[in-house]
Amino acid sequence: MPTKNRSSLLKKAIDSVLNQDYENFELIIINDGSTDDTLFVLQDYQNRYANIYCVHNKTSKGIAQARNQALKSCSGEFVTGIDDDDYFYPDRLSSLMVSYDDKYSFICSSVIWDFGVRTKIADSRRKIINLTEQLNYNHATTQVLVKKERLMKIGGFDNNLVARIDYDSWTLLIERYGCALRIDHPTYILNRCRDIERVTSSDNNIIGNHQFLAKHKHKMNTHNLINHEFRDLYARDAPYAFKTFISHLPAGYILNKFKYYIRRNFLPRWHK
Repeated sequence: MPTKNRSSLLKKAIDSVLNQDYENFELIIINDGSTDDTLFVLQDYQNRYANIYCVHNKTSKGIAQARNQALKSCSGEFVTGIDDDDYFYPDRLSSLMVSYDDKYSFICSSVIWDFGVRTKIADSRRKIINLTEQLNYNHATTQVLVKKERLMKIGGFDNNLVARIDYDSWTLLIERYGCALRIDHPTYILNRCRDIERVTSSDNNIIGNHQFLAKHKHKMNTHNLINHEFRDLYARDAPYAFKTFISHLPAGYILNKFKYYIRRNFLPRWHK
């Protein structure tokens, strides 16, 4: 778990890991140059729990490097992650471990988006994720359970990316080790409240999309490229002309494209 200047949220994330019904785990936390009271919060947890290990960076090294630090510090056969503003359901680890099959590159689960006033289940269906589908969209969500050795062999997380870091690594795992499995039981809660400062800004998300495309474009088919064009428009909140909308439909994800087309072309009129 990387963390930076989120001590109030951090406690909920840590407690959700400590409350797992699967007990054989260690929690590695990388304090990536925090200037709030994160150091003291982590010292308190480390003093009370033998399975918590903390690393404190004097200056921030970024999310990818922090994840790589945590990865190298892990002693177990399997690894998974959690962001400091998210949290686990109590059966997160047990559900992933009981579903693990070595024939899949990794295991992940559906997730719940928490908007504060409401929640939404995302990626809710069980799915075997192949490379072609993964190149359309990150079907693996934000965190996975994988053998440490496999993640190390693909180079961990790419320090050159400013966003889409998880998407990149999960894609490389599928490319090297074959299809992944997503179970339909939601075990991970993504904090989507608007008042939280994000690790990656909207500008970095746009740059990250372009970096991901540059890195993986040679593997993509026509539909993959169309869907990344759509995601770039979406990230930039760019105009979505009817002609472009129609040309994008054969590549799938029709509902997402339809919703965006309506929002960009009709909702502004309704709000005036």
